[in-house]
Amino acid sequence: MRQASLMPLVDPAWVDVLRAEAAKPDRSKQVISEELGVSRTAISLICAGKYSAGMNKVQAKLAPKVMALYGQQVWCPHLRDAIAPGICVTHHTAPMAKSDPTKLKHWLACRQCPQNPENQKKAEVKNAV
Repeated sequence: MRQASLMPLVDPAWVDVLRAEAAKPDRSKQVISEELGVSRTAISLICAGKYSAGMNKVQAKLAPKVMALYGQQVWCPHLRDAIAPGICVTHHTAPMAKSDPTKLKHWLACRQCPQNPENQKKAEVKNAV
């Protein structure tokens, strides 16, 4: 039987950005929750590290919004990390990488990414009707 690790898990960067925003003296968790479109309780639990539901769905919904609003960064679902907007542009405008499997996977992920401006344009056209 394996012994559980005593090392704490590291929170994703977007959680740290959310905590920093919530810690500002002129900000309330209620206002932040309204900006993000979730309950104040969810914000409190995430900031306290006690959110018991699956973080994958929460991360998919909140990470892009948190990083865009409070971190001036873009959440990359493929890398599962925040990157500068310019890096995101570099990735999604790059030509297809044919010789590096890692870069090819990233290139393919960019084609499906909701952060990709081309996908956002398609969604706007689709939702316009």
